[in-house]
Amino acid sequence: MTLTITSLRTDYRVTEGWFEGEPRDCPFIIVNCCFRIHDDKEEGNWSFLRAKAETESYHKVLTIDDPERYEKWLMSPDGWSFSSKYNGYSRAWTHQDCPWQYIEKFNTFWFREWIADCGPTRAIIQELEYYQQHGKLPSVYRTLESEIILSHLRALQSYWD
Repeated sequence: MTLTITSLRTDYRVTEGWFEGEPRDCPFIIVNCCFRIHDDKEEGNWSFLRAKAETESYHKVLTIDDPERYEKWLMSPDGWSFSSKYNGYSRAWTHQDCPWQYIEKFNTFWFREWIADCGPTRAIIQELEYYQQHGKLPSVYRTLESEIILSHLRALQSYWD
């Protein structure tokens, strides 16, 4: 699975007088990132399918009817048996905040987020810029680089401004 960052733009800005009481400035960053995920014969396309699934507004999740009853079942001998199934499972739909959008016409994912300007976000942005320029990450990780890039983008979303 190959992930290519086709466009990465960062705009560093400051909101003046954001905090009440003290006229302090609030720095923030607007990140625009377009990326593609190409299939690989050896690894398959599971990264693409996973990234595309995150663009959907609603997610199907597995729920349990009663946490205490489920915990008792799990601690019983039946809970450790592969042949036994808990009968209180059900499915539900939950709304999610999509980290990126999929633009089908261009087969491209688009990430746009207003994030806080702080040390962790700047470090992640530097790694994304390095990856865009060199096609690999500067550090040694123990997983696929495409998954690390997607994880970095998810982390940036958590630093919303």
